[in-house]
Amino acid sequence: MSRSVEWSLIERNLVSTTLAIVLLSACSPYVYKPEITSFTNGIDAIVSVHQTGEQAIATQIAQQQRAAHVAAKDRLNLLPGCDSVDPRGNPPKLEDCAVVKFADTQASPPTQVQVHLANDEPLFAALKAYAAALVAVSNAADSTTLTQATQGLTAATGGLDGAVAKLAPTVPSNALVTSAGGLLGQGISLYLDSRRYAVLRTIVPAMDHSIVTLGKTVEADLRLIRAHQIAQLQKGLHADVAPLQAETVSTLDRSDYQTKLAALQTKVAVFNQARAADPREIVNAMVNAHHQLAEALQSNSGQIVPILTAVTSFSTAADQMKAAVDAAAGATGTVAATK
Repeated sequence: MSRSVEWSLIERNLVSTTLAIVLLSACSPYVYKPEITSFTNGIDAIVSVHQTGEQAIATQIAQQQRAAHVAAKDRLNLLPGCDSVDPRGNPPKLEDCAVVKFADTQASPPTQVQVHLANDEPLFAALKAYAAALVAVSNAADSTTLTQATQGLTAATGGLDGAVAKLAPTVPSNALVTSAGGLLGQGISLYLDSRRYAVLRTIVPAMDHSIVTLGKTVEADLRLIRAHQIAQLQKGLHADVAPLQAETVSTLDRSDYQTKLAALQTKVAVFNQARAADPREIVNAMVNAHHQLAEALQSNSGQIVPILTAVTSFSTAADQMKAAVDAAAGATGTVAATK
């Protein structure tokens, strides 16, 4: 079957689906606005975790390098790029400007963890764009806005497909998704809620497998970030407890003792918070929330309890990990600077 014939069949199926929704529903279909918003909030939290974790790791590595220079009183220099203002080469790029040891000719390369997280940035961006596009469709207030939102969702699903193709080249792209935007953007004479529902019902189930595939990489990245931060927190715990373990602890000034104890207890609380954040649980909740949304859209049962429970669990778990990563990033800065 040729691709043009396949797309023609898909478009006819989509028209049939859309018309059936209007004719069979006595009232406007439920388009799951609150649930989609909650799902998107969870995705935003995960993307924020990735960004904060990546920045925190880079900051900690820079602080460790600074501490090493200070400890050794290294002779230092600037790279030649610090005298360059404009991009050079083909393709044009700015030359590196960094502080290095006097004999070094290039900056220290990023660690494997940094490279891994940086390579996955487009994946997280695609996931965020997809979730935001779902919200735009569910919130579209008129036909023109819905047409634009549908086109945006089509583009976002294309980006998500591209991310999946890099992770799993054997997974076929979603031709169904590609045709949906063009078809519903032509102004079919349907009730607005029915049109919104038709777009979501067409696209969300088609992307369910992609979310499962992307979830594996999301979990791997969250584990890397969590492991790095926990290791830094453990260093901080042992550094802070050392003076309180010493036999001479009784000679400490009372206010100094109180300050050290408060700092230690704060790091213990942050450490426990970081340990409690489980990347697997969060990703499983994300996958389940999307799957429940896909099933609800397909069945059109109007039963919102399963999906509401799923998206709430996901959003809560994602927010908890975001809070843990934010707290760890704040608590580990001084640790990295002293090691």
